[in-house]
Amino acid sequence: MAEAFSNSLTRAAGIVTTSSSGSIGITTNLITGISTSLVSVNDLVDTQHFIAGSRVSSIGAGEVVVDRDSTNTASASSQTVRFLGMTTAYTSSTGVKSILIGGTFANNTGNQVNLTVEVLDNSSSVTAALASDIPVPSGSSFVISDAGKTVLEGDDQIRVYCDTANAIDVNLSILTGVS
Repeated sequence: MAEAFSNSLTRAAGIVTTSSSGSIGITTNLITGISTSLVSVNDLVDTQHFIAGSRVSSIGAGEVVVDRDSTNTASASSQTVRFLGMTTAYTSSTGVKSILIGGTFANNTGNQVNLTVEVLDNSSSVTAALASDIPVPSGSSFVISDAGKTVLEGDDQIRVYCDTANAIDVNLSILTGVS
């Protein structure tokens, strides 16, 4: 396959489910007393009680289990917890290597939003953040520049999470067909 440059565009990324009155204990991976409607496994957990990149690993009746323990030194009740759903901005074609050259993530709202961008290495089912909990002011954008390139194997993905629904437009520059 010949190498080719392309753009991958995603309009209005950002999926948010909010639940109030959650309880989070001391160094526990359990959030209880919440509505789990619209919450999905692998959603990012957006609350001060877990480090960035913590995600839902399972869902029960009125509770979720998180893949990391909370950072709490005291129990916290009546907490608002946001769950950030994934938007896949790019998937490398099966059997084809690609390089993420750069990307622009534009805030299309009137308020500051926070953005997380990650790569899924599909061959090992591991995700890692390219950018985590980045503030993007109103009328501004966040740019992944040419300082470093990211190699993507076949079926790897670039995923975007935002703490505000439909808030981020994504423009990724990709070199495909790399050998």
